Amino acid sequence: MRQRIDKHRFEPAYAQLASILRNQIAEGVYPPGEKIPSESTISKEYGVSPMTVRQAIGVLTEQGLLDRIQGSGTFVKKLSITESRFELNSLREIFQDSAGTQIKVLQLSLGRADARTAEKLDLSVGQRVILIRRILLRAGRPVMFHEGNVRCDPTRPVVEAELSIGPLSELFTGHCDGSVKKGELELIPTVLGETEAGLLGHAPGTPAFRLEYVVYDFDNAPFGWGWFVAPPEVFRLKTHLGLWE
Repeated sequence: MRQRIDKHRFEPAYAQLASILRNQIAEGVYPPGEKIPSESTISKEYGVSPMTVRQAIGVLTEQGLLDRIQGSGTFVKKLSITESRFELNSLREIFQDSAGTQIKVLQLSLGRADARTAEKLDLSVGQRVILIRRILLRAGRPVMFHEGNVRCDPTRPVVEAELSIGPLSELFTGHCDGSVKKGELELIPTVLGETEAGLLGHAPGTPAFRLEYVVYDFDNAPFGWGWFVAPPEVFRLKTHLGLWE
């Protein structure tokens, strides 16, 4: 049953109309990306003035439900996944709590960039890099295996940072020391190999996540690339979708 505007209610007509249209959007009457009826059509359908319709549409536009496109009409706003936000809360806890996170370095050596490392760090194949392998522990229990590749540059104090929690801690905490400007993260489902499983105390083939990263300096040059591997319980993901105010 179609809702009507009650002109005897205390609530203004435009607010009632905005509520009706909002409910129709929520119910899928007007799906994302679809054009809603014209102001004149809505005006006739609900027996209100064009000004009332414009006010109602203005409310929904301000709330982020509608997009007005000059010369085309008014459309239900599409919700893009790129506008959602994934919160890696468990990772943030690990990186922020430097006192509670212990580092066990397994390897620190000079190596040569293979094709993928060269691509990630904008190097030539065979160029020198610093290879770091380590385990991150919480309360003495291994929780993540980390392998990282760092540009071999004696003018950059990045090795010391990597031997602590690493440049990702600066991105998660928001406290940069001047070496890290930004970073890219990619979360990939995987399984634990024999080496990783043995180090983390799990059976080989256990489902896991691989968090790959690239970090950039203030010249926008990539200087660190690597990945963390951990069982699913370490990567607890939380996201907000839709319209949050």
